[in-house]
Amino acid sequence: MRIAVFTNCYLPLVNGVVGVVDLLRDGFIKHGHEVYLFAPRFDDYVDVNPNVFRYPAVDLTSKVKYPIAVPFSPKIARVLRSLDFDVIHAHHPFVLGPAALRLARKMGKPLVYTFHTQYDQYSHYVPLPSGLVRWIAKNQVRRFAQAAERVTTPAETARQILLGYGVANEITVIPNPIDLSRFQTAKGDSVKREYNLSDEKVLINIGRIAPEKNLELLLQTFRLILARAPEPVKLMIVGDGPSLKGLKELARELGIANAVIFTGLVEPSRVPDYLAAADLFVMTSKTEVKPLTQLEALASGTPIVAVSAAGANDTIIHGENGLLLAEDAEAIAGGVLELAFNPERLAAFRGKALQTAEEYSHLRIAGAYLELFNRVLQRKK
Repeated sequence: MRIAVFTNCYLPLVNGVVGVVDLLRDGFIKHGHEVYLFAPRFDDYVDVNPNVFRYPAVDLTSKVKYPIAVPFSPKIARVLRSLDFDVIHAHHPFVLGPAALRLARKMGKPLVYTFHTQYDQYSHYVPLPSGLVRWIAKNQVRRFAQAAERVTTPAETARQILLGYGVANEITVIPNPIDLSRFQTAKGDSVKREYNLSDEKVLINIGRIAPEKNLELLLQTFRLILARAPEPVKLMIVGDGPSLKGLKELARELGIANAVIFTGLVEPSRVPDYLAAADLFVMTSKTEVKPLTQLEALASGTPIVAVSAAGANDTIIHGENGLLLAEDAEAIAGGVLELAFNPERLAAFRGKALQTAEEYSHLRIAGAYLELFNRVLQRKK
């Protein structure tokens, strides 16, 4: 099978969608299929992977490094004319999504759309009235999903969101994938040495440092944890983004700066070691669909304490591999303190986390997508 993948973000950008796209690409190839990937250009980055084609791009804003494709390229047009694809797989309804749809219609091939993101939750990045932006985002997702041959999404709560948008097309839930091998062999010793960690309990959060991640609540929660913890504890926030400077200032205002480690952006290859160095993954975001970092935490045997919301509710089994709590600093702090400092309970949660992660092997998930592609092709014929 020859598969064309269209995505608005790809390496070297680091986020959940990029991770999913890259793992699916690897899984499809290991199952014996051809993959051609189309994405925005990112400065002078040179792709190591074959068959990656880059559209010209401009940055979203001067403050946010997120290239937006200009979906016109004579070179890529020649490539598309020279290849006969079986399936077109789009990961976004905007920008390169419509380019994927035009290609599918021109070639008479099926388009599969994967819904990853609640775009209406990101209206603060657009200099227009937020209500208008949210309406446009929901409407475009609905229209694009209706135009696709089949829609997938990684979580049942996300399927319900799409139904709420008015999507009447068939929606298949296929979880996000992880490469288990990267996490099964990870060691946290190098990370602990780098940050002078010894016997402290380590709480970790990994992801984009942005307003929609609700990280102010995480710092407020950590202040309570720090005041009540029976042993030393540190919070490690891994990532970069537009809110990083403000969060550092808030940590100073709260008097917890000495116990919070802001690592900045780290190489994706090192993420397993960071997770291996941690005792608990703490997430306060409510805007996720199926966050890859939660799956990676489970694959590392790192239990999760999260705000009960879409995404987390589809991954975390409350009381087994993590805790789902109210969006409240007192509630989250209480959950962390009860779990992090109870060795027997924490060990049981670790075992269940590793067991849960087995369900998300990237080869297994890629196989589920390939089965769906074959069903769509048969129906198309």
